[in-house]
Amino acid sequence: MNSEYIKRRKELKKFYDRKAWQVARENALRRDNYLCVLCYKQDKIKPADIVHHIEHLSPQNMDDPAIAYNLDNLMSLCNEHHNWIHKGEHGKGRMNLEEHPYEYEFDANGMLIPKA
Repeated sequence: MNSEYIKRRKELKKFYDRKAWQVARENALRRDNYLCVLCYKQDKIKPADIVHHIEHLSPQNMDDPAIAYNLDNLMSLCNEHHNWIHKGEHGKGRMNLEEHPYEYEFDANGMLIPKA
């Protein structure tokens, strides 16, 4: 495994162990009623397993509260949607949710697209 990858994973692990992250995570889950917001937009009820950073967390920005802990940058997701966002359509790359998740909708094929 790449040493840079291992270093990044260790740094992010420290972040996710922080009390401030645990509080922010709980606040996001509570705001979203502990449900996956993307399932909910499809009229499905599925518990959220993960709180996802819309602007992705990195060692360079994990000490920036506007990115790391801001509720506007967090969304509650099920594992399936979290994996889908990170893989992108058919595994062709990571999706980039730069706007708030509630600014997205699903097209006729069930793909996430920005609202018009």
